[in-house]
Amino acid sequence: HDTAQEILLDGLKRQYDDRLVMVIPRLKTNNPEQIEKALRQQIKTVGDRPLLWSTLGQSLMKHGEWQEASLAFRAALKQRPDAFDYAWLADSLDKQHKPEEAAAMRRDGLLLTLQNNGTQQ
Repeated sequence: HDTAQEILLDGLKRQYDDRLVMVIPRLKTNNPEQIEKALRQQIKTVGDRPLLWSTLGQSLMKHGEWQEASLAFRAALKQRPDAFDYAWLADSLDKQHKPEEAAAMRRDGLLLTLQNNGTQQ
């Protein structure tokens, strides 16, 4: 798994590609700090992209960095509403003992899903 992580991070250093970033949450890593550092570097280099923030949030959640994860999901949601990001943000808020805010995020995510389903028919 560390080899996959090295190949992926090396590829991102050479050229940004959404497809590489989308694989990151599936990695089983012994070194999440390396991934998070690379994601933060990508945010500085290629810009403020919702996919990068969302992926960073997912990585932070894996090892219990709830407050940092919340900030990352908020940054992603500020740029584009996404039902998964709302759900992950709600989970991280629950872990921080903020049930009212978590419930509000779940409601926002549900409303977004209902709106999207309504426009697809």
